[in-house]
Amino acid sequence: MLENLKKIYYQETPAERGQRMIPAAAYGALVTTAYIWTLSLVNVYTFPNLPLGLDWARMLGTWFGLGLAFALFGAVAAWFTEEYAGIVGGALIVTALLAIWYVLSSRFQNGTNIAQSIITTLPLIGVNMLGAWALRWAAHRHLAITHEKEPILRRKRLTRHVLTIILIGLIPGILGRMDPPAEHTLREIHALLQAAPNDPSVWPQLPLEQVPALQDHFGVDYLLYSRQSALAVESVDVTVRFSDGYSMTCNLPIAAGLTFISRCNEGDQIKAGP
Repeated sequence: MLENLKKIYYQETPAERGQRMIPAAAYGALVTTAYIWTLSLVNVYTFPNLPLGLDWARMLGTWFGLGLAFALFGAVAAWFTEEYAGIVGGALIVTALLAIWYVLSSRFQNGTNIAQSIITTLPLIGVNMLGAWALRWAAHRHLAITHEKEPILRRKRLTRHVLTIILIGLIPGILGRMDPPAEHTLREIHALLQAAPNDPSVWPQLPLEQVPALQDHFGVDYLLYSRQSALAVESVDVTVRFSDGYSMTCNLPIAAGLTFISRCNEGDQIKAGP
């Protein structure tokens, strides 16, 4: 195995590998940027009648983390000289890194959860192979365009190529738009909060027993921040941030035709405990 690694290493010089690795890493970061920004903004701008806010800290953190991860993914996949080695080897290496990350993230949990984390990464091998192929293709296409002799044609083709990569990121971001059940849930909580200052009959539907201080903020402007819940399937965690600085977070089921608040607490994060 050591001999095979040496053979792979000496197939190209670092400079030759870098010609692929740099654009592959750049396109990995670019497609992630298009995806994260689209996913973060699509709900805010396509549901103008809902007071949806953009969680900048969360978005920028996710953007930086995933952008760095996909840049590394592109560089690893493009490091290999042969196409099949880059696709398979890159996918295996990235999957192994994901498994390590899952294990480290569950280091305070029992061994069963760690094993489940490892098993969770196995189906990603196929997806990672597709991603490795796509990033290698993007790098090869970039290099072919840069060798185009005609400057005007080179600029046109490079622009078209970059826009294609951005489009690849935009599409899944747009498809991540909030679905009707989640929209219905947010509209319900929004309607209750809007009615609460003048209609005490809706108070029993609000979590005043869990967050009694909420009553002191009725009538104050607010923004809603929704995200998929990690506590329960078919539910969302919704943070309501009032303009006076108060905030609460609730776990809301998104079953069609049914909206009730099962868990709620003050702050920006839902608490797992009672």
